[in-house]
Amino acid sequence: MATHLHYDPEVDIALICVEEGRAIGERHEWGLIERHPDDGHLMGFEIWEASKILPAEMLAALPRAQRPSGMAA
Repeated sequence: MATHLHYDPEVDIALICVEEGRAIGERHEWGLIERHPDDGHLMGFEIWEASKILPAEMLAALPRAQRPSGMAA
């Protein structure tokens, strides 16, 4: 199990990934809950408009998303 957290201010999305792999997203007004397709266990969250939902201190603590050199948002 690998935990990965980041915030991408260019698209205002916070990602909380507790397990990597193929997931099925359950759409909600605020973003996605990502679950394993076989047994439904939690794999992560994608929080849209994160700056409107999460406290500023939390966003500041999250690492920024890294983009490969030369890649546009």
